[in-house]
Amino acid sequence: MSTQEQTILVRLQDEMVQRAERLVRSLKLSKDEGIEKGKTQASKALEVAQTANSLGVFVNWLRYQAGRESSALFWTKQAGQQRLAKALTAELNWLQGEIVRQMPEAAKVEQQQITMRAVTRFLGYFRRALVGANFLDEITLEKGG
Repeated sequence: MSTQEQTILVRLQDEMVQRAERLVRSLKLSKDEGIEKGKTQASKALEVAQTANSLGVFVNWLRYQAGRESSALFWTKQAGQQRLAKALTAELNWLQGEIVRQMPEAAKVEQQQITMRAVTRFLGYFRRALVGANFLDEITLEKGG
């Protein structure tokens, strides 16, 4: 990983955590629902993102999961004004846009690679937020921390 990539990922890190936690809050999960889903569907998403070479491949998998009977309950759950799969895709589109904005001269392949590294990190933060959903509002940092 280049120094530029590391710098970009570090720069986006806190905002990715905040966005992942906001997404989990928007699900309004019951007490134990977040832990169970964090160990299954979010873990699968993380595994797929680690092997996907592009955001398009990952979103293809996400659509498939939303359409499957066994996983649709999670991915089609309301997350604010939209379903989780759509809300997650919106977050990943934002992330891809940030990578392209910060690396405008990079080759498309390089932009895709760093985007998928960032997506993997985002999904890791999302999974952690799901597992710790009951504590998102209880364990907090002071402003600016």
